Amino acid sequence: MKLSRYSKVPEIAGSIIASPIDENSDHEYDREHGFGDDDNNSFEFTNNPSLSADVERSLYVSERASSKEIKYLQDERFRDENHNDDTTFSEESSQHHHYILLKIHRILTTNLVNDETLLQIYRRVCCVENGTEVDDGGTTLIKLIKLIMGIIICILITHSFARWMQWETDHNYSISDFFMYDFTTVLLDILFFFVVGRMYSQEVYIDTLFPWGIFICIGCIYPSVANDFAFLRHSLSMYEVMCNWPMILFVYVTALLVLAAMLVVGLIRSHYRRGVLLSRCFEAAALASIFILPYASNNNFHLHHWFGMWLLGMLCNAPEWWSRSFQAYAIGCYINGVAVYGRDPILGCNLAFYRSTNANCDYMSCYEEPGGNGTHHYKPFVAPDWRTCNATGIP
Repeated sequence: MKLSRYSKVPEIAGSIIASPIDENSDHEYDREHGFGDDDNNSFEFTNNPSLSADVERSLYVSERASSKEIKYLQDERFRDENHNDDTTFSEESSQHHHYILLKIHRILTTNLVNDETLLQIYRRVCCVENGTEVDDGGTTLIKLIKLIMGIIICILITHSFARWMQWETDHNYSISDFFMYDFTTVLLDILFFFVVGRMYSQEVYIDTLFPWGIFICIGCIYPSVANDFAFLRHSLSMYEVMCNWPMILFVYVTALLVLAAMLVVGLIRSHYRRGVLLSRCFEAAALASIFILPYASNNNFHLHHWFGMWLLGMLCNAPEWWSRSFQAYAIGCYINGVAVYGRDPILGCNLAFYRSTNANCDYMSCYEEPGGNGTHHYKPFVAPDWRTCNATGIP
């Protein structure tokens, strides 16, 4: 029995055709997808004595309508309007979230005052006409001034904040002492850090929130907060390490060394990728030879946290954000050390003894011994001995 696809099929009582496609609908969609009225689209049923004619017609219509429904659902022109609405809503929500992230990124990475604007103001004050080439340092000078002013202001704020929080501080050290005894050496520290740390780079803006503002604040606070833990109230010197460090402090330092090793590996990869690994290694060796090796053998050598972080921060000068973040944290730790305790010398009492005796200070008379041709003779300075854990300082 041969049936045309669009033949009228009488309904069978109790039969339900699942397809939503009307088998008597317009032929345009059918012709577009290969459902024409030609003889090829007719369906051949063999006479099966077990099936009635009505059942055969129902099976035929169900099969052809299901095929049409599949292509109907795949056609974009017939998709559900609710689906389009959901897609549009999700796209708008994604664009809104993307806009918020862009605004946050812009807030975090935009410097407080543009370097070019400050340079123009500076040149106007100096009566320099626009367009005139002047050897005044340009934006490099502006970056240096920002770094100096930022560190000095942070030292003043941290000094007052630490006392207000009742953290451990040197109560005999005041702001006037800072300007009297430490200000010039701090300026030299900043200048050296600026050059070696590549702070003059065009990608560095010291007055942005990220990474500089956030990590400098963390560095200013964390060393003082860490003092609330009893096992961290120890310094880094041979005498302290060999005689006073508790076991938990060794564990803490081991964890820090693991993080430091990860940082060093990242720096090596960054320097190697940019082709400056050899020069950076030479730079690190030169800094160690100047600032570490001459003093490391001295029993009175004390690696203050202001000194250690100042040195490490200079070496962490890769352009990646994680490198600059650590550099900002190092600046914060330097600020904390100077603001809370003062810029104490790394040789401690040994240097103080040398300067006092060299200047023939009257208060050193208790250390004076007779003899000499009208000159002062002092007993030798006795440094703490980490081998015997003797730190009396009595000759």
